[in-house]
Amino acid sequence: MRIRTALVAATIVATGLGSLSPALAGGKKTVTKEYDATAPVPDPANLALGNCDGSVPQSKFEETFKAPFAGKLTVDMNGFTGDWDLGLFEDGSLAADSAQDATADPQTPEHIEGFKLKKGEEVVIRSCNFSGGPTAHMKYAFKG
Repeated sequence: MRIRTALVAATIVATGLGSLSPALAGGKKTVTKEYDATAPVPDPANLALGNCDGSVPQSKFEETFKAPFAGKLTVDMNGFTGDWDLGLFEDGSLAADSAQDATADPQTPEHIEGFKLKKGEEVVIRSCNFSGGPTAHMKYAFKG
């Protein structure tokens, strides 16, 4: 009788640990955020100066992100009218960007996929109003 009880208990423990194994093995974490970027003054000079140059302060909206763990950052921008661009800046320099070419529909959503960051690294997500309306919708996901 004790052998049966021990077998049942062992089976329950093994089943319980088996169902936890993905959580114990991976420990995947995700940080997400959505917000509206406001940049009321278009700045077409970005064409000559580089994507999201930001020489006109009212033409950009910045969100700082500090990685709480090592992972990859994906940023999406949509919901704008006209032409907006997107840039990721590290230590003041453009590290990644998304800007449609002149032949694309200017309202095509902007997207930066899988930008790698180490724990503690910081980037600035810059939404830039090239020649559009005053707001854009932003969403980012950071996955470890």
